[in-house]
Amino acid sequence: GMLPPRSPLYLEADAKRRRRGERLTSASSLASPASPSVQSVHTDAEVIEWWSLDLVDSQSPVFFALQALKRYLEEWPNASVDEFWHRKSGKPVLSVAVCRRKDGTLEAHRGMNTEVSLPAGSLCAERAAIGRAASDFRSASELVVLATADPTDKLNPLWPCEVCQSWLSKLRSQSPEISVLAVSSIACDNFAMKINGEIQMPPLPVLPQPVPVSGQWREQITLAEGVNEWPWDSEFAVYVDGAWTFLHEAQQHILKVARGCGTHLVVGIHSDDTLRKEFDGPIFEKFETRLSRILQNRHTSSVLRNAPWSVTQELISELGIQRVITGTISKTQDVGKEPGTDPYCLPRELGILEVVPSLDNSTERTVYEACVGRCRPREAVAASSDAQLSALSPTEEQQ
Repeated sequence: GMLPPRSPLYLEADAKRRRRGERLTSASSLASPASPSVQSVHTDAEVIEWWSLDLVDSQSPVFFALQALKRYLEEWPNASVDEFWHRKSGKPVLSVAVCRRKDGTLEAHRGMNTEVSLPAGSLCAERAAIGRAASDFRSASELVVLATADPTDKLNPLWPCEVCQSWLSKLRSQSPEISVLAVSSIACDNFAMKINGEIQMPPLPVLPQPVPVSGQWREQITLAEGVNEWPWDSEFAVYVDGAWTFLHEAQQHILKVARGCGTHLVVGIHSDDTLRKEFDGPIFEKFETRLSRILQNRHTSSVLRNAPWSVTQELISELGIQRVITGTISKTQDVGKEPGTDPYCLPRELGILEVVPSLDNSTERTVYEACVGRCRPREAVAASSDAQLSALSPTEEQQ
């Protein structure tokens, strides 16, 4: 039966007739039960994500329905509407039912809610539009879209009430997939959609396919044995470069530290031509020897052959470098080059350069000189022995 005014149960029912914190029933309506047409305004359905017009085909029934509803709403402010039709709630609702004729053409039928007698039941806009289509001799199987809105733009989005939902469920046997639309505003440019009572999520935006980055530096990459991941596909690529002559302990220390800074270590190795161009000193080891030794180092993920002396933006972008490592004893000091242009100027400006403490003051030159120093005593001993042998007489030598 009818709930008594302001009873606890009535207050609970009234609380359900709120949309996003907005009171949707007037004080004068509290003493009367809500009609189906008013209940269609008070929906608990939540819009998860809005569709936009650019997501639907301009030739589709959905697009056609939204344009028809928009024209209907635009006519409303200048229309002479008899207030008698909404004398109970004072809340007009407009709807369009779109039918697809046998020849494929689309046709919109308008409907407005009317509240003549609440005890006899009022007529919702959705059922009015469907009834208009039926009155125009359209078959139930031709109904494809139902779109509804509040012309005052206070209650949108609006979903069908329970009575209208019952109608739609009965129509399902004739038209299995009727799209029900609820617009976010009278602009009708954003909307939510249900089919058979289920919210339809808009399609994910089609993102432009990434253009494969190609260039000279990717072509120069060689993966170390057992590594299957390219640096640009890695989670965090780190770059360190040098001549790597002798691969002495201080150089091995830098490689170990650099490897711990990321998930993929790219080791740049300079060609013989680059080294000759950058300084006048001797090249103690050929490129192939240095390359082979670096590839065998356990900390190396990949090697950039013929690396440029200065780190460039193209190198960083193509290889996906996120960190550049150098030691306090830099490669410039290591190869014996005179101080000049900073080869790490760009990564320093980008804030991706990290200078780590070197193991000691060892350089390629000091290592070379130490090796030569160790060899000289042996050479002196050998030369002394040769001189002693040459001083012996033939008779002594035979003895």
